[in-house]
This record gives sequence, structure tokens and C-alpha cells, in this order.
Amino acid sequence: MSISFEEFNTRLGEMEGRLAQNVRKAMIMNALRMEGTAKKNATSFPKVVTGRLRNSIMGTVVRFQEDEYLILRAGGLTAPNRPFSESADVVYAAIQEFGGGTQRIKPKYYMKRSFERHLHYSKVLLGKATKAALRGEDF
Repeated sequence: MSISFEEFNTRLGEMEGRLAQNVRKAMIMNALRMEGTAKKNATSFPKVVTGRLRNSIMGTVVRFQEDEYLILRAGGLTAPNRPFSESADVVYAAIQEFGGGTQRIKPKYYMKRSFERHLHYSKVLLGKATKAALRGEDF
């Protein structure tokens, strides 16, 4: 099969947009997997008392300038669907993750363990998203 140069350029332009869309979908899928695993990790170690730490864990994909970033964070800012007077900040989230504080708490690494578990899966997803874009398909 042969195509003209103009048609090649058109397909290349379509692939670029599809590639960005597919990569974003793959990143969102991985962010949600990381979030779920981090929440499971935060259920048993550290042991859940109120559930606020676990509920503050969030995986998301954000665009900053021209780049997309997968962010896994805990501690929150303010819970959605709540008035600003009801702050959902979990100030001890970093201490539970990395350790420290006045009571010398040992690190739990509930988010780090999730990240490490899904790092390989992230590479696989991005590869599949790229291949789908090259075939002209959505991921």
C-alpha cells in the first residue's frame, strides 16, 4: 500500500493527537491503580483508626505547562463537596509515609510501596497506548 506525502502528513498529525490522548488515558489508569494500592497499604500499616489518612490518598494526572504528570499524594487540601470550614487536611500523612516527628514514628511507605509495585505496569501501559496510536486506534 502506498500513500501520498500529504496523506502521510495528515495521518501523522492525527496520530500525534491520538498519541497524547492515549498516553493520558494510560496515565490515568495507572494513577487510579496506584491510588487503590496505596489505600490498601494504608489500611493495615498504619492501622486504620478513623480512615482520614486513607481517604486523603489521591492519584491524579495534571497538566503543567506542556507536560503531563502523574501525582500520587496524601494529606489532601480540602475535601470535595465540603465547606471550607470543614478542612480535610491530614497533617500527619507525611510523617506516616516518611517517618519522624516528635515521637520518632517509623516510616510506613504506604505510597512508595504502591508506586514501586506499579512502576513496571506503567511502562507496559504506555507501550500499549503508543502502539494503539500507531495503529490509529484509541486506547
